[in-house]
Amino acid sequence: MILIRSDVLARHRPEIWTAQEGPSADPERERLLAEATILHEIRHFHDALLCPPLYDRFMIEAERNAVAATVIAALSENGERDPRKSLGEEHGHLIEMHRENAVRFTRRNAPAYEPASVSGIGQKITLVDLLEANALVTELSFLHEAFDRGAYDHWLSLRSSLPAKYTKIISRFSRSRDSFGEDLQRVSAVLMRCLYRPEPSAAALNEVVGLTESEIDALCDARVIGKQLTETDKCQNYAMFTILEPDQHPRRVFTNAIDITELHSLCRNRMRESQFRVDSYHRGIRDFPMPATGFFADADMVTERRLPFVRKADIRAAYGDAFSLSGAKDRQRRATLACGFFPTFGTVPCLDLSRVDLMLGLRFGTQVLFSEKVSYNHAMDQAYAAVYRRWME
Repeated sequence: MILIRSDVLARHRPEIWTAQEGPSADPERERLLAEATILHEIRHFHDALLCPPLYDRFMIEAERNAVAATVIAALSENGERDPRKSLGEEHGHLIEMHRENAVRFTRRNAPAYEPASVSGIGQKITLVDLLEANALVTELSFLHEAFDRGAYDHWLSLRSSLPAKYTKIISRFSRSRDSFGEDLQRVSAVLMRCLYRPEPSAAALNEVVGLTESEIDALCDARVIGKQLTETDKCQNYAMFTILEPDQHPRRVFTNAIDITELHSLCRNRMRESQFRVDSYHRGIRDFPMPATGFFADADMVTERRLPFVRKADIRAAYGDAFSLSGAKDRQRRATLACGFFPTFGTVPCLDLSRVDLMLGLRFGTQVLFSEKVSYNHAMDQAYAAVYRRWME
Protein backbone atom coordinates (compact mmCIF):
# COMPACT_ATOMS: atom_id res chain seq x y z
CA MET A 1 0.00 0.00 0.00
CA ILE A 2 1.07 3.60 -0.62
CA LEU A 3 -0.01 6.49 1.60
CA ILE A 4 -1.09 9.82 0.08
CA ARG A 5 -2.44 12.84 1.94
CA SER A 6 -5.99 13.65 0.90
CA ASP A 7 -5.12 17.23 -0.08
CA VAL A 8 -2.80 15.79 -2.76
CA LEU A 9 -5.67 13.62 -4.00
CA ALA A 10 -7.90 16.70 -4.05
CA ARG A 11 -5.48 18.28 -6.54
CA HIS A 12 -5.38 15.08 -8.60
CA ARG A 13 -9.16 14.57 -8.86
CA PRO A 14 -10.83 17.91 -7.96
CA GLU A 15 -14.10 16.71 -9.48
CA ILE A 16 -14.63 14.37 -6.50
CA TRP A 17 -12.44 15.89 -3.76
CA THR A 18 -13.43 19.46 -2.83
CA ALA A 19 -10.37 21.27 -1.47
CA GLN A 20 -11.00 23.74 1.35
CA GLU A 21 -8.91 26.47 -0.29
CA GLY A 22 -11.02 26.35 -3.44
CA PRO A 23 -10.13 25.60 -7.06
CA SER A 24 -6.56 26.00 -8.29
CA ALA A 25 -5.50 28.73 -10.69
CA ASP A 26 -3.90 26.04 -12.89
CA PRO A 27 -5.80 22.81 -12.20
CA GLU A 28 -4.09 20.80 -14.98
CA ARG A 29 -0.62 21.58 -13.66
CA GLU A 30 -1.74 20.73 -10.13
CA ARG A 31 -3.21 17.45 -11.39
CA LEU A 32 0.06 16.45 -13.05
CA LEU A 33 2.13 17.39 -10.00
CA ALA A 34 -0.18 15.30 -7.80
CA GLU A 35 0.04 12.35 -10.20
CA ALA A 36 3.83 12.63 -10.12
CA THR A 37 3.67 12.38 -6.32
CA ILE A 38 1.56 9.21 -6.59
CA LEU A 39 4.05 7.72 -9.07
CA HIS A 40 6.86 8.58 -6.64
CA GLU A 41 5.20 6.47 -3.95
CA ILE A 42 4.39 3.61 -6.33
CA ARG A 43 8.06 3.48 -7.32
CA HIS A 44 8.99 2.94 -3.68
CA PHE A 45 6.66 -0.08 -3.64
CA HIS A 46 8.22 -1.66 -6.74
CA ASP A 47 11.78 -0.90 -5.63
CA ALA A 48 10.96 -2.57 -2.32
CA LEU A 49 9.92 -5.75 -4.14
CA LEU A 50 13.15 -5.85 -6.15
CA CYS A 51 15.73 -4.62 -3.60
CA PRO A 52 16.79 -7.58 -1.38
CA PRO A 53 16.80 -5.88 2.06
CA LEU A 54 13.34 -4.43 1.48
CA TYR A 55 12.04 -7.69 0.04
CA ASP A 56 13.29 -9.26 3.27
CA ARG A 57 11.26 -6.65 5.12
CA PHE A 58 8.11 -7.67 3.24
CA MET A 59 8.77 -11.26 4.28
CA ILE A 60 9.44 -10.54 7.92
CA GLU A 61 6.21 -8.50 8.04
CA ALA A 62 4.36 -11.48 6.53
CA GLU A 63 5.72 -13.64 9.33
CA ARG A 64 4.79 -11.02 11.92
CA ASN A 65 1.19 -10.86 10.69
CA ALA A 66 0.87 -14.64 10.67
CA VAL A 67 2.02 -14.79 14.29
CA ALA A 68 -0.21 -11.83 15.19
CA ALA A 69 -3.26 -13.51 13.63
CA THR A 70 -2.55 -16.69 15.58
CA VAL A 71 -2.28 -14.73 18.84
CA ILE A 72 -5.45 -12.70 18.23
CA ALA A 73 -7.40 -15.85 17.34
CA ALA A 74 -6.26 -17.47 20.58
CA LEU A 75 -7.74 -14.57 22.58
CA SER A 76 -11.00 -14.30 20.66
CA GLU A 77 -14.36 -15.97 20.36
CA ASN A 78 -16.50 -15.16 17.31
CA GLY A 79 -14.36 -12.12 16.60
CA GLU A 80 -14.75 -10.65 20.09
CA ARG A 81 -12.23 -10.53 22.91
CA ASP A 82 -12.86 -13.41 25.31
CA PRO A 83 -11.58 -12.46 28.81
CA ARG A 84 -11.55 -16.14 29.78
CA LYS A 85 -8.83 -16.88 27.26
CA SER A 86 -5.11 -16.21 27.67
CA LEU A 87 -1.96 -16.93 25.71
CA GLY A 88 -0.28 -20.27 26.21
CA GLU A 89 3.38 -21.23 26.20
CA GLU A 90 3.26 -22.04 22.48
CA HIS A 91 2.20 -18.47 21.70
CA GLY A 92 5.12 -17.12 23.67
CA HIS A 93 7.41 -19.32 21.57
CA LEU A 94 5.89 -17.94 18.37
CA ILE A 95 6.37 -14.34 19.47
CA GLU A 96 9.96 -15.02 20.52
CA MET A 97 10.62 -16.82 17.22
CA HIS A 98 9.52 -13.76 15.29
CA ARG A 99 11.58 -11.41 17.43
CA GLU A 100 14.67 -13.54 16.81
CA ASN A 101 13.99 -13.71 13.08
CA ALA A 102 13.51 -9.94 12.92
CA VAL A 103 16.85 -9.39 14.66
CA ARG A 104 18.53 -11.91 12.37
CA PHE A 105 17.23 -10.24 9.22
CA THR A 106 18.23 -6.82 10.52
CA ARG A 107 21.77 -8.07 11.06
CA ARG A 108 21.81 -9.79 7.68
CA ASN A 109 20.91 -6.54 5.91
CA ALA A 110 22.89 -4.12 8.06
CA PRO A 111 25.75 -3.80 5.49
CA ALA A 112 23.29 -2.55 2.86
CA TYR A 113 22.40 0.42 5.06
CA GLU A 114 25.97 1.41 5.86
CA PRO A 115 26.58 5.09 4.98
CA ALA A 116 29.06 5.54 2.15
CA SER A 117 31.28 8.32 0.95
CA VAL A 118 30.76 8.90 -2.77
CA SER A 119 33.04 11.13 -4.80
CA GLY A 120 31.31 14.33 -5.87
CA ILE A 121 28.25 13.62 -3.72
CA GLY A 122 29.57 13.49 -0.18
CA GLN A 123 29.61 11.29 2.86
CA LYS A 124 26.79 9.42 4.55
CA ILE A 125 24.89 8.47 1.41
CA THR A 126 22.68 5.51 2.34
CA LEU A 127 20.44 2.98 0.65
CA VAL A 128 17.46 5.13 1.67
CA ASP A 129 18.92 8.04 -0.28
CA LEU A 130 19.20 5.83 -3.36
CA LEU A 131 15.56 4.80 -3.02
CA GLU A 132 14.41 8.40 -2.62
CA ALA A 133 16.51 9.49 -5.59
CA ASN A 134 15.04 6.75 -7.79
CA ALA A 135 11.48 7.67 -6.83
CA LEU A 136 12.24 11.34 -7.51
CA VAL A 137 13.71 10.45 -10.92
CA THR A 138 10.47 8.62 -11.77
CA GLU A 139 8.48 11.68 -10.72
CA LEU A 140 10.67 14.00 -12.80
CA SER A 141 10.62 11.74 -15.86
CA PHE A 142 6.82 11.79 -15.83
CA LEU A 143 6.81 15.59 -15.52
CA HIS A 144 9.44 15.88 -18.27
CA GLU A 145 7.00 14.25 -20.70
CA ALA A 146 4.12 16.37 -19.39
CA PHE A 147 5.86 19.75 -19.10
CA ASP A 148 8.86 19.29 -21.41
CA ARG A 149 11.30 22.07 -20.50
CA GLY A 150 9.18 23.14 -17.54
CA ALA A 151 10.16 19.95 -15.71
CA TYR A 152 13.72 21.18 -15.41
CA ASP A 153 12.51 24.34 -13.65
CA HIS A 154 10.50 22.16 -11.31
CA TRP A 155 13.64 20.12 -10.61
CA LEU A 156 15.56 23.30 -9.77
CA SER A 157 12.90 24.28 -7.24
CA LEU A 158 12.95 20.79 -5.69
CA ARG A 159 16.73 20.82 -5.55
CA SER A 160 16.64 23.88 -3.32
CA SER A 161 14.01 22.46 -0.95
CA LEU A 162 14.62 18.70 -0.68
CA PRO A 163 17.38 16.99 1.36
CA ALA A 164 20.70 17.51 -0.41
CA LYS A 165 21.80 13.89 0.01
CA TYR A 166 19.56 12.50 -2.69
CA THR A 167 19.27 15.58 -4.89
CA LYS A 168 23.07 15.51 -5.15
CA ILE A 169 22.87 11.98 -6.52
CA ILE A 170 20.70 13.22 -9.40
CA SER A 171 22.74 16.37 -9.87
CA ARG A 172 25.92 14.30 -10.17
CA PHE A 173 24.59 12.75 -13.40
CA SER A 174 22.71 15.76 -14.80
CA ARG A 175 24.27 18.04 -17.41
CA SER A 176 21.81 20.64 -18.64
CA ARG A 177 18.20 21.49 -19.43
CA ASP A 178 18.67 20.24 -23.02
CA SER A 179 19.79 16.76 -21.93
CA PHE A 180 17.48 16.43 -18.92
CA GLY A 181 15.45 13.48 -20.25
CA GLU A 182 18.59 11.50 -21.15
CA ASP A 183 20.16 12.38 -17.82
CA LEU A 184 17.14 11.09 -15.91
CA GLN A 185 17.31 7.79 -17.79
CA ARG A 186 21.02 7.47 -17.05
CA VAL A 187 20.74 8.16 -13.32
CA SER A 188 17.76 5.80 -13.08
CA ALA A 189 19.83 3.01 -14.64
CA VAL A 190 22.70 3.77 -12.24
CA LEU A 191 20.34 3.60 -9.26
CA MET A 192 18.74 0.33 -10.38
CA ARG A 193 22.19 -1.18 -10.82
CA CYS A 194 22.95 -0.21 -7.21
CA LEU A 195 19.58 -1.36 -5.82
CA TYR A 196 18.72 -4.56 -7.72
CA ARG A 197 21.84 -6.56 -6.91
CA PRO A 198 22.41 -9.38 -4.41
CA GLU A 199 24.20 -6.96 -2.08
CA PRO A 200 22.81 -3.47 -2.71
CA SER A 201 24.63 -0.50 -1.25
CA ALA A 202 25.20 3.22 -1.61
CA ALA A 203 28.91 2.48 -1.99
CA ALA A 204 28.13 0.90 -5.38
CA LEU A 205 27.73 4.44 -6.74
CA ASN A 206 31.51 4.70 -6.66
CA GLU A 207 31.68 2.17 -9.49
CA VAL A 208 30.23 4.67 -11.95
CA VAL A 209 31.18 8.10 -10.57
CA GLY A 210 33.85 9.60 -12.80
CA LEU A 211 33.12 7.42 -15.84
CA THR A 212 32.12 8.84 -19.21
CA GLU A 213 28.49 8.75 -20.28
CA SER A 214 29.14 5.90 -22.72
CA GLU A 215 30.97 3.92 -20.04
CA ILE A 216 28.08 4.44 -17.60
CA ASP A 217 25.57 3.36 -20.24
CA ALA A 218 27.54 0.17 -20.89
CA LEU A 219 27.97 -0.64 -17.20
CA CYS A 220 24.28 0.03 -16.44
CA ASP A 221 22.83 -1.59 -19.56
CA ALA A 222 19.44 -3.34 -19.24
CA ARG A 223 21.12 -6.72 -19.75
CA VAL A 224 23.52 -6.05 -16.88
CA ILE A 225 20.71 -5.04 -14.50
CA GLY A 226 18.62 -8.02 -15.63
CA LYS A 227 21.51 -10.38 -14.94
CA GLN A 228 21.89 -8.89 -11.46
CA LEU A 229 18.21 -9.55 -10.76
CA THR A 230 18.67 -13.18 -11.81
CA GLU A 231 21.59 -13.54 -9.40
CA THR A 232 19.56 -11.85 -6.68
CA ASP A 233 16.74 -14.38 -7.10
CA LYS A 234 19.20 -17.25 -6.65
CA CYS A 235 20.27 -15.81 -3.29
CA GLN A 236 16.77 -15.50 -1.86
CA ASN A 237 15.25 -18.54 -0.21
CA TYR A 238 12.36 -18.14 2.19
CA ALA A 239 11.59 -21.77 2.94
CA MET A 240 12.50 -21.01 6.57
CA PHE A 241 9.16 -19.30 7.14
CA THR A 242 7.41 -21.98 9.20
CA ILE A 243 5.47 -22.09 12.43
CA LEU A 244 5.85 -24.95 14.87
CA GLU A 245 2.57 -26.40 16.03
CA PRO A 246 2.29 -27.72 19.60
CA ASP A 247 3.27 -31.19 18.39
CA GLN A 248 6.44 -29.64 16.88
CA HIS A 249 5.58 -30.54 13.28
CA PRO A 250 6.36 -27.56 11.04
CA ARG A 251 3.76 -26.40 8.56
CA ARG A 252 3.76 -23.60 6.00
CA VAL A 253 1.20 -21.01 7.02
CA PHE A 254 2.65 -17.84 5.53
CA THR A 255 0.43 -17.49 2.49
CA ASN A 256 1.35 -13.80 2.48
CA ALA A 257 4.95 -14.80 1.79
CA ILE A 258 3.77 -16.74 -1.25
CA ASP A 259 1.84 -13.69 -2.43
CA ILE A 260 4.92 -11.51 -2.04
CA THR A 261 7.02 -13.97 -4.01
CA GLU A 262 4.48 -13.85 -6.84
CA LEU A 263 4.41 -10.04 -6.75
CA HIS A 264 8.20 -9.98 -6.91
CA SER A 265 8.15 -12.24 -9.97
CA LEU A 266 5.52 -10.13 -11.74
CA CYS A 267 7.32 -6.88 -10.93
CA ARG A 268 10.67 -8.30 -12.10
CA ASN A 269 9.16 -9.47 -15.41
CA ARG A 270 7.43 -6.15 -16.04
CA MET A 271 10.65 -4.27 -15.29
CA ARG A 272 12.51 -6.44 -17.81
CA GLU A 273 9.81 -5.74 -20.41
CA SER A 274 10.29 -2.02 -19.82
CA GLN A 275 14.01 -2.53 -20.57
CA PHE A 276 14.65 -0.87 -17.19
CA ARG A 277 13.82 2.49 -18.75
CA VAL A 278 12.18 4.99 -16.42
CA ASP A 279 10.02 6.52 -19.19
CA SER A 280 8.69 3.09 -20.21
CA TYR A 281 8.10 2.32 -16.54
CA HIS A 282 5.76 5.21 -15.80
CA ARG A 283 3.98 4.90 -19.16
CA GLY A 284 3.18 1.25 -18.47
CA ILE A 285 2.64 1.60 -14.72
CA ARG A 286 -0.81 -0.03 -14.82
CA ASP A 287 0.75 -3.29 -16.05
CA PHE A 288 2.84 -3.57 -12.88
CA PRO A 289 1.46 -5.00 -9.63
CA MET A 290 -0.39 -2.04 -8.16
CA PRO A 291 -0.65 -1.31 -4.44
CA ALA A 292 -3.80 0.18 -2.97
CA THR A 293 -3.75 3.87 -2.09
CA GLY A 294 -4.25 4.72 1.55
CA PHE A 295 -5.50 8.30 1.97
CA PHE A 296 -5.36 10.27 5.19
CA ALA A 297 -5.72 13.69 6.72
CA ASP A 298 -2.89 14.86 8.96
CA ALA A 299 -3.48 15.98 12.55
CA ASP A 300 -3.73 19.68 11.68
CA MET A 301 -6.24 19.03 8.90
CA VAL A 302 -8.46 17.12 11.31
CA THR A 303 -8.12 19.66 14.15
CA GLU A 304 -8.74 22.67 11.89
CA ARG A 305 -11.36 20.83 9.81
CA ARG A 306 -9.42 21.47 6.59
CA LEU A 307 -10.13 18.02 5.18
CA PRO A 308 -11.10 17.89 1.50
CA PHE A 309 -14.75 16.94 1.27
CA VAL A 310 -15.38 13.60 -0.45
CA ARG A 311 -18.19 11.06 -0.54
CA LYS A 312 -17.50 7.36 -0.37
CA ALA A 313 -19.85 6.84 -3.30
CA ASP A 314 -17.82 9.29 -5.41
CA ILE A 315 -14.57 7.46 -4.59
CA ARG A 316 -16.21 4.21 -5.63
CA ALA A 317 -17.46 5.74 -8.87
CA ALA A 318 -14.02 7.19 -9.70
CA TYR A 319 -11.75 4.35 -8.59
CA GLY A 320 -13.93 1.24 -8.54
CA ASP A 321 -13.95 0.58 -4.79
CA ALA A 322 -13.49 2.27 -1.44
CA PHE A 323 -12.78 1.19 2.13
CA SER A 324 -13.29 3.85 4.79
CA LEU A 325 -11.60 3.69 8.18
CA SER A 326 -12.94 6.84 9.79
CA GLY A 327 -14.75 10.08 9.09
CA ALA A 328 -14.65 13.66 10.35
CA LYS A 329 -16.36 17.02 9.89
CA ASP A 330 -15.10 19.71 7.54
CA ARG A 331 -15.54 23.46 8.11
CA GLN A 332 -19.05 23.32 6.67
CA ARG A 333 -19.76 20.53 9.18
CA ARG A 334 -20.18 18.04 6.36
CA ALA A 335 -19.22 14.45 7.14
CA THR A 336 -16.16 13.59 5.05
CA LEU A 337 -13.72 10.69 5.07
CA ALA A 338 -10.59 11.13 7.18
CA CYS A 339 -8.79 7.99 6.01
CA GLY A 340 -9.30 4.81 4.05
CA PHE A 341 -8.19 2.91 0.95
CA PHE A 342 -9.06 2.69 -2.74
CA PRO A 343 -7.55 1.17 -5.92
CA THR A 344 -4.69 3.32 -7.22
CA PHE A 345 -5.58 4.90 -10.59
CA GLY A 346 -8.67 2.67 -10.57
CA THR A 347 -6.50 -0.40 -11.22
CA VAL A 348 -7.33 -3.57 -9.28
CA PRO A 349 -4.82 -3.66 -6.39
CA CYS A 350 -2.53 -6.62 -5.85
CA LEU A 351 -4.13 -7.15 -2.42
CA ASP A 352 -7.83 -6.75 -1.68
CA LEU A 353 -8.67 -3.58 0.28
CA SER A 354 -10.13 -5.48 3.23
CA ARG A 355 -6.96 -7.56 3.38
CA VAL A 356 -4.83 -4.43 3.41
CA ASP A 357 -6.92 -3.21 6.34
CA LEU A 358 -6.48 -6.54 8.16
CA MET A 359 -2.71 -6.51 7.70
CA LEU A 360 -2.29 -2.91 8.86
CA GLY A 361 -4.70 -3.42 11.74
CA LEU A 362 -2.94 -6.57 12.96
CA ARG A 363 0.41 -4.82 12.83
CA PHE A 364 -0.87 -1.80 14.75
CA GLY A 365 -2.83 -3.75 17.35
CA THR A 366 -0.03 -6.14 18.28
CA GLN A 367 2.84 -3.67 18.54
CA VAL A 368 3.21 -4.20 22.28
CA LEU A 369 3.53 -7.98 21.85
CA PHE A 370 6.48 -7.52 19.49
CA SER A 371 8.05 -4.58 21.34
CA GLU A 372 7.76 -2.46 18.20
CA LYS A 373 6.33 1.03 17.90
CA VAL A 374 3.90 1.19 14.96
CA SER A 375 2.54 4.46 13.53
CA TYR A 376 1.06 5.23 10.11
CA ASN A 377 -0.38 8.73 10.45
CA HIS A 378 -2.68 10.56 12.85
CA ALA A 379 -5.98 9.58 11.25
CA MET A 380 -5.16 5.89 10.73
CA ASP A 381 -3.57 5.52 14.16
CA GLN A 382 -6.71 6.94 15.76
CA ALA A 383 -8.96 4.66 13.70
CA TYR A 384 -7.06 1.46 14.57
CA ALA A 385 -6.75 2.47 18.23
CA ALA A 386 -10.54 2.84 18.36
CA VAL A 387 -10.99 -0.65 16.86
CA TYR A 388 -8.81 -2.23 19.54
CA ARG A 389 -10.45 -0.28 22.34
CA ARG A 390 -13.79 -1.73 21.25
CA TRP A 391 -12.25 -5.19 20.95
CA MET A 392 -10.87 -5.01 24.49
CA GLU A 393 -14.17 -3.87 26.07
